[in-house]
Amino acid sequence: MSVIERGAAWVRRYSIRGEGIAISSRKVSSYPEVSGYFIPTLLSIGERDLALRYASWLCEIQRPDGSFGGAGDPQPFVFDTGQVLRGWVALLGELPELEKPVRRACDWVIATADPRTGRLQMPEAGGAWSLGARGEVSEAIHLYVLAPLARAGAVLGERRYTDFVRKSSDYYLTQLPLTDFTQPNALTHFFAYVQEALLELGYEEQARAGMESVSRFQQPNGAVPAYRDVPWVCSPGLAQLALVWFRLGELERAQAALGFLGQLQNPSGGFFGSYGPGASYFPAEEVSWAVKYALDASQHQISSHFDRTVGLYAPTISSADGRVRAVLDGIDDVGSGRVLDAGCGKARYSAILRQRFPAARITALDVSSEMLRHVPQGIETVHHGILGMPFPDATFDAVICVEALEHVVRTELALRELVRVLRPGGRLVIIDKNLEKQGALEIQSWENWFAVEEILTTLHALGMEASAECIPYDHHNQADGLFVCWKGTRLGRIDAEYKEL
Repeated sequence: MSVIERGAAWVRRYSIRGEGIAISSRKVSSYPEVSGYFIPTLLSIGERDLALRYASWLCEIQRPDGSFGGAGDPQPFVFDTGQVLRGWVALLGELPELEKPVRRACDWVIATADPRTGRLQMPEAGGAWSLGARGEVSEAIHLYVLAPLARAGAVLGERRYTDFVRKSSDYYLTQLPLTDFTQPNALTHFFAYVQEALLELGYEEQARAGMESVSRFQQPNGAVPAYRDVPWVCSPGLAQLALVWFRLGELERAQAALGFLGQLQNPSGGFFGSYGPGASYFPAEEVSWAVKYALDASQHQISSHFDRTVGLYAPTISSADGRVRAVLDGIDDVGSGRVLDAGCGKARYSAILRQRFPAARITALDVSSEMLRHVPQGIETVHHGILGMPFPDATFDAVICVEALEHVVRTELALRELVRVLRPGGRLVIIDKNLEKQGALEIQSWENWFAVEEILTTLHALGMEASAECIPYDHHNQADGLFVCWKGTRLGRIDAEYKEL
């Protein structure tokens, strides 16, 4: 099983019925902050129902003034409230009922700030943010509150929020050391919050400087000490550093960090907070936020691979290619309907569909932002993975997924998503590699090839009338068994055994 599959199993085990994610394997009570920032992660790995459950529970427990505290903590915290915002904003476009709680949270965050500087309210010294002899957690982690606040402002058209973000960002950028890992209170977990926030807010140069500071301490095996002067590692911090390195395109460091982290993952799918001699950050309990960032880093491993290798992929494909013929035959005549190219790459199939069906509305979705730069004009683009796609049920008249399912680590959930967004009577075409031919090509560690009947069985259970056949490709005139086309029509039912995928 992959890091993602094991991590997802841990999340399901420690999600509290009707609430959110547990603090840890030992403290099994729901944690608002982590439940909030887990929502985008859940969406990205196909756990949509859990994401919606967390969001609903957070609405139920929001305080009248809009704030949130820690698990069972009567004191409200700006950081915790900001992370609930992070989760809600990920769903705001499709759940308009979240607007009121989002506004209450944003207004409370801004109301706590110094109106002149934008400095956000700090917890009392010696309290929740105390690191003992190392001092206090750096208030710079409040930068991690500003990105969701900015996104809320953009979605809601609320200039007050975006103006505040600019003012507050200026305060932290000019008044605090943000990029020096040698500070005594720079635990990797907190330091990485700041670097990711800098990236989110558009300060890539500063994020690169911060990651250069920490990179000097990375070991050949990929490990990074929790603080500059200790021999142990902080697992959420290491996952977060891997995530930021992936986002910056520093793949060698990111791969090394993620590889070391994978060796630490417990059989349960969780991670102790820290490992090694003298470890002192939750060393005997699996903390939920370590799983969250391990999942995020693993997902970015895939998207960053395609960002880096974008030049290897052809921007066009011959209309005589067997895969093109299979797509056109499979979707039939879509007329002026909506078509989704899921995992589109450079959208070469979308381009052919646009030529064949000029009245159709075509949407090209891909996890790689660099791939999407090559999508021809006139085709709508969506930067997202196939799991947890940001479309309502039954949005499309036809869905195609060509050589993309193999890169989604949770195949059954990906199939469920492809069917979910397809209207009853809509057509689905999937083209991918045949498991019987595995070994014919070099593949990535996360890549999957498929048994023909297993995909058919799942599609049938998901309410599809479906069939499969081997098809030719490239300059081959005859099918050699490498590529399989699964195609069919949605009937509108889902068998019971797949309702809880």
